Amino acid sequence: MAQGLVTYAGTAAFFWWTMHFLLAGRVPWRRLTVAILTALLWIGLEVFSSVYFSPAIISDSRLYGTIGVVFTLLTWFIAIGAVIVLGAVAGATWDQRKGRSGSATTGSSGQGHDGSLPPAHASRELTP
Repeated sequence: MAQGLVTYAGTAAFFWWTMHFLLAGRVPWRRLTVAILTALLWIGLEVFSSVYFSPAIISDSRLYGTIGVVFTLLTWFIAIGAVIVLGAVAGATWDQRKGRSGSATTGSSGQGHDGSLPPAHASRELTP
């Protein structure tokens, strides 16, 4: 149990620092809480990988040879990409729902998330 918590804390710290580094510090540390969810997804992938991919590599190696191992590894790389993308999407969704995203106050239709229109600018009179 304690080893799992240490692994989780280390993974969350790794994703937290990596996101901050790759975003060049433009996003404050506090807004990078998505690293917590990404770490959970990563730990889930680790458990799934130990149960599924280890036997799959062996069986695919016996059935298909080298190409079977390559396909299993490609599947694993796709799963890694899915974990990272799902973590990023979850973070963006979390920020939008919390109202912390400054650029997401209005959608493409010009309306806010609650359907209200943005404040009107000073009206100008048009002269013919």
